[in-house]
Amino acid sequence: MRRIRSGGHAIVIALAFALAGATAAAGETSRLELVWIDPAALARGAYPILAEESARALRDLDAQVEWREAEEGALLGPEALAVIAVPTILTVDGVARHVMGATRPQADTAPAVWVYPDQVAWALGLALRERSTWGPSEQALFARALARVASHEVIHALGSPGHARSGLMSATLNKAALTAPSLALDGATAARVRRRLVAAILAARPRWPAATRADLAPMAAVLDASRAPRDRMCAVLACAGTTCRRLIAAP
Repeated sequence: MRRIRSGGHAIVIALAFALAGATAAAGETSRLELVWIDPAALARGAYPILAEESARALRDLDAQVEWREAEEGALLGPEALAVIAVPTILTVDGVARHVMGATRPQADTAPAVWVYPDQVAWALGLALRERSTWGPSEQALFARALARVASHEVIHALGSPGHARSGLMSATLNKAALTAPSLALDGATAARVRRRLVAAILAARPRWPAATRADLAPMAAVLDASRAPRDRMCAVLACAGTTCRRLIAAP
C-alpha cells in the first residue's frame, strides 16, 4: 500500500483488480467492484448518476456491478478497480488533446483507468470551469457521459483491447452517443468479456498482481501538476510510456 497526496488530500491506493469472492463453482455470478476516485473534485456531485448509468451500460456482462465512491483516506484492496478522475495536462504548445479516457491493460501490471472530466465536458459543448452555471439537465447529461467513458475504459481493463464499429466501445464518442438514453455494448465484446470473467471465477484467484511503485508513480504525477512534464498529454503520462488504450472525443 502507498499513500498519494495532492493538495492536502490523501488517498491510499493498491491498484489491483480481481473478481471479488470468486469461487471455483461454475455458473457463479462475477462481481465487479468499481471505485470512483475524484481527488480534485472535478466532477463533484456526478457520482450517483454515474454509478447508475454505468451499471446499466455494463449489464450485458452478466456480472454483479457494484460502484462505490472513495472517501479521503480510503483503502482499496485487490478486489477493486479504481476509476480515477484527473485533469488534462496541456501539451507544450498549450493545446489540450481531446482524450476522454485511458486504460493500461497489460496483463503483468495492475490495470488502471483514468477519466478526464474536462474533455468529457468539451465533447458536450460545455466548459468544466463554468460548471457552476450549468442547469440540472446539463449536470445530468455530464454525469451520464462520464459513466459512458468510465464504462468504456472498464471494458478495456477487463481484457477487451479492441474497439467496435459503433456503440459503447466505439473508438470515438460524440455528444449524441454520450448523452443518448442508451448506448449498447456490442455482442462480440460482451461475449469476450464474459468468457474472461468465467475463466477468472474458475481460476479462483486474482488476475493481476498488486500495484508497484512504478504503477502508482504516473498517478502521482498527474495529481501533482507541478511535477508533471508539460510536453506530454495526460493519457500518455498515465501510461508511463507503455501502450495505452485511449478514448477520443468526437466533435
